[in-house]
Amino acid sequence: MADSGPVVVRIAPSPTGDPHVGTAYVLLFNHALRRRRGGRLILRIDDTDRGRYLADSEAAILRELRWLGLEWDEGPDRGGPSAPYRQSERTALYREAAEQLVASGHAYRCDCSKERLDEVRAKQQARKEQPRYDGHCRERALPAGEGTVIRLKVPTEGDTAFHDGLRGTVTIANRTLDDQVLLKSDGFPTYHLATVVDDRLMGVTHILRAEEWINSTPKHVLLYRAFGDDLPLWFHLPLLRNSDKSKISKRKNHTSLTWYREQGFLPEALLNFLALMGFSIGDDREEFTLEEFIAAFDPRAIKTSGPVFDLAKLEWLNGVYIRKLLPADLAERLREASPLARDADPTLLARAAPLVQERMKRLAEFDELAGFFFRRGVTPAHDDLIPKKKSDVNTAAILRMARQAVAALDTLEPAALEARLRALGDEVEWKVGDLLMALRVAVTGSKVTPPLIESMCLLGRETCIERIDAAIDVLGSPENPILGAGHDPA
Repeated sequence: MADSGPVVVRIAPSPTGDPHVGTAYVLLFNHALRRRRGGRLILRIDDTDRGRYLADSEAAILRELRWLGLEWDEGPDRGGPSAPYRQSERTALYREAAEQLVASGHAYRCDCSKERLDEVRAKQQARKEQPRYDGHCRERALPAGEGTVIRLKVPTEGDTAFHDGLRGTVTIANRTLDDQVLLKSDGFPTYHLATVVDDRLMGVTHILRAEEWINSTPKHVLLYRAFGDDLPLWFHLPLLRNSDKSKISKRKNHTSLTWYREQGFLPEALLNFLALMGFSIGDDREEFTLEEFIAAFDPRAIKTSGPVFDLAKLEWLNGVYIRKLLPADLAERLREASPLARDADPTLLARAAPLVQERMKRLAEFDELAGFFFRRGVTPAHDDLIPKKKSDVNTAAILRMARQAVAALDTLEPAALEARLRALGDEVEWKVGDLLMALRVAVTGSKVTPPLIESMCLLGRETCIERIDAAIDVLGSPENPILGAGHDPA
């Protein structure tokens, strides 16, 4: 297969659960190759494992991949010349192919029971041998019948080799290969038969898939040769890994694309991060656009070392992308990720969003960081209101004076408000940081917030006064209106 000119690539997710981040990773590299070289990208649904099939999974896969902004040319949602694109709708093709292999002597029927197979496997394990089918039915020439399967007739001698675009020639001894079941007794194919038949009939030229399939590829080579077809070019991508180098799994990491969308990761940030998992565009750059990635992409330059899926790094990168958003775009993205923003007054949202933009690593953090803007009131904790080495009595006193300073202003403007509060701190000899922290908790209910002065101006004079009064009530301190010599609130 020539490694130049237009390509035909494919992605074949299985609808057996939540859309996996690994599917997006593999799709990204297929998408980049198709864009770089021209040709077609096919999305195929591998739904032949009926025991694990989930009816809602296909729709979820398509939804989340569209959210990423990666397009395909053919698929169950778009149609195309190779339709249908669900393997469960192509079973007649697989049965025909399996019979062709039996007729040509490259496959055979097997009627071994589960009990016999279990017994054979147990004896092999007792002898510390690799469990594999023992070839009991290879030469029996069984007729078609209920309960029979069709197995690949793997050569018993020699090697099977193929070229991997990242690793060079890979050679595996045939004696280590199992006589793989190709067609199950229920008439459904296994992955190995279905993927080779589909890739042949759809004209797939390049197969970019996870490296976990390397050891299965010799079986696929044998199938291609049995059908008399040229081999595609294989590129087995390094697996995404947890920090302990184990394969990424939901037990140790978030693997669902839905989770990343709902948490407010930007699709462009996630794609940037996934590209870094297997590729470098040079100059040690960690931040680049999808178009820059595609322009630099060469599948032969994909790194084979196991990339660690570092969620903390993804959050950092997502924060970088969030900070670059223009105000209108930020507000729109927030409405997609935040229930609070979705129902918020558009004008208030547009003014509040930039105040928390610098702090967010995920858009879903907006509700916690900015919720005080949209609630009627807040409930500050008693102890949070009181700075270190202060008491409820003198904190209540300084809050009363802050209330008076706010009330003296007709409207709240940042420069005038900050000047008033700093002057107050100097007057009563309180550190400005202590005064602002008490005021921050009073008007927002939290110690960690957007810039206080700007937040108070957005909340408005009346709301700030109401919340300061409520905080004074929380402190439960008797009024101490006299401040100055002999009555220092410090």
